Amino acid sequence: MLGAAALGLASKLIRPTRAYAHVTQAERVITDLGIEFDGYTIVALADFHHRHPWTDVRWLRHAIDATNSVSPDLVVLLGDYGSSFKQAPTISRRWYGEALTAMSPEFRRLSGSDGVVAVLGNHDHYADARMVGAWLRDLGIDLLVNEPRCVMRSRSVLRIAGMDDAKEGSVSPRIGCKLESQPPTIVLSHNPDGIRQVDARLRIDAMLAGHTHGGQIVLPWLGAPVTMSRTCGRRTAHGWIENPRAPLFVTRGLGEQLPVPIRVACPPEILVVRLRRSPQQPA
Repeated sequence: MLGAAALGLASKLIRPTRAYAHVTQAERVITDLGIEFDGYTIVALADFHHRHPWTDVRWLRHAIDATNSVSPDLVVLLGDYGSSFKQAPTISRRWYGEALTAMSPEFRRLSGSDGVVAVLGNHDHYADARMVGAWLRDLGIDLLVNEPRCVMRSRSVLRIAGMDDAKEGSVSPRIGCKLESQPPTIVLSHNPDGIRQVDARLRIDAMLAGHTHGGQIVLPWLGAPVTMSRTCGRRTAHGWIENPRAPLFVTRGLGEQLPVPIRVACPPEILVVRLRRSPQQPA
């Protein structure tokens, strides 16, 4: 009986590699958000870590289907598309190339009314950042490396700014944004520690990040022993993370990185963020 109970608990806590992702809903109220952007929906996907040919793409197909079913205004990809090791760049580049090729048909199905934008993660740099960038652009995805993209609705503006990876890339503290104009701004960063590198004068209404995998392995009472981030702690490895700079949401992401391809009490995640106009704001 005890053994059966233990197996039942383990089956709920330990997720098989490439389990289907949960959809997490979040809202961010922005006081001066243009009325045209009230309800603007962003879907964030992070940390794919596809391992071709050891895993098929059914997990990715499910994630793309779930994303498209939301009818998002914008899809954002937060980096780490394949699996790589910093100490093995040659084999990592080959693995990455195979993984990207395998994922391409599914990524081409991503649909947002304002398209798809992406940033790079540390594993993209380990393999070959230029190769990953070329792959994204070939798919029609707008890669933001320390640069913003402005979405227009009538006379209202929403600024989306993408950072290079905080550890392996070269971060521009202003992310290419002008300080003279400060519209509502969403910042994309693979690593949540990017929040520590942004110019204090730059407006940030929310930063979306991945990298931690939510801890990937979360233990009772202890939390996540490993978060790979100074900003995220054992009990704050995902979700809205308190920090002195700006609202920061860290998603658990979709995949797992070798050599431990499992998740414990930390299911993969698709993040849906809806921007809301403050109810007190006049029309």
